[in-house]
Amino acid sequence: MSDTMHVGTMVRPGDTHPLRPAPNERPVPLPRRNTDVPGEFVHRPAAEDVLITSWRRLDATHFSLTARWPHDHTYFTPSHGRHHPILTGETIRQAGLLLSHAELGVPVGHHFILGDLVYTTHPERLTVGSSPTEVTIEVTGSRLRMRAGALVSGRFDMSIREEGRIVATGHSSVTVTAPPVYRRIRGARLTARHAGCPVRPPVAPRLTGNADDSDVLLAPCDQPDRWLLRVTPGHAAVVNPANDHVPGMVLLDAAQQAARVVTAPGPFVPYAFGTEFRRYAEHGLPCVIEAHRVPSAIPSTTTVQVTGYQEGEPVFASTLTALDVRT
Repeated sequence: MSDTMHVGTMVRPGDTHPLRPAPNERPVPLPRRNTDVPGEFVHRPAAEDVLITSWRRLDATHFSLTARWPHDHTYFTPSHGRHHPILTGETIRQAGLLLSHAELGVPVGHHFILGDLVYTTHPERLTVGSSPTEVTIEVTGSRLRMRAGALVSGRFDMSIREEGRIVATGHSSVTVTAPPVYRRIRGARLTARHAGCPVRPPVAPRLTGNADDSDVLLAPCDQPDRWLLRVTPGHAAVVNPANDHVPGMVLLDAAQQAARVVTAPGPFVPYAFGTEFRRYAEHGLPCVIEAHRVPSAIPSTTTVQVTGYQEGEPVFASTLTALDVRT
C-alpha cells in the first residue's frame, strides 16, 4: 500500500547540493544531472529494477521524464509477445516517487501511502522487440498540497509515449508522511518484515502466466475463485526487505494472476487496470485473494474484479479489463 521514501530544499535538475537529511538519516547525494536516477528516488534497491532514466521540470506542475522498459527482465518478462502489463503501473509509481523527491521536496526516508493506481494501455503498441523500449512520460501534478516546501499529498496524471505514439495513460494518488507520523500510524507493525517461513505450494504457473514457481503469488485455497497470497522470501523484484508491509505492486500482480486463473484456459492480458488501496497488507497475516467476472461496459472485452482481504477487511480492490481473444 505504501512506499518508503525524505526534505529539506526543493531540488531542480542540475542542482549539485545534497538533500538536507532528517535527524539520524544518512544524506543521499543528489544526481549531478537529471539523467542520474538513484534507486532511493524510486524505491528500488536493485539497479536493474529502476525504469526511469531522466527527468526535467517544464513548469510548476508539468514534467517530462524518460524510461527504459526492459525486454529481458527476470521478473517483468514479456506476456504474449507484449510488455508485462505491470510495467505501466510500475512506471507510473516510479515517476511519481522520483518527482516527489527530486522536484517536490520530499526527503528520502519519508513514507508514501498509495491511494490508487489506474491506467489504460494500447496493447497493439506494446510489442516487445530484441532491445529495451525507450518511452517518454508527460506528467501533470494536481491537488498538490505542500507544507514547508514539501509535498503532503497529490495526484500525478501521466501519458506514456513510444516514438511519439501514446501507449498508455494513467494516474496515481499519494499521501506523504514523515517518519515520526508513520511510526505512530504503524505502531508495533513498524518492525514487521517478510519472514522466511515455509511458503505454500503455488498455483500452477501456466495458469498465472509465470515462468517460475517463485513468481507465483497465489496458493490454492479451499474455496472456489479464492487463493492465499504467497511471496517467496528473498524475491528482490517483488519484496523490498525494508518494507514493513506487503508492497502495493505485489498486490497488483497478485490481482493480475488471479484474473488469469479465473478466466483460464483462455489468455487474459489486461489493457485497463484500476486499483484502490484501502489499508496496509500486513506481513504475517493470511491475505485472501478473491476474483470473479463482472459485466463489462465495453463490447468484446472481459472484466474481472479482484479483492484482497485480511481478517475479513478489504485491503485492496482491482478491476482489470482485457480484450476478448476473438477480437
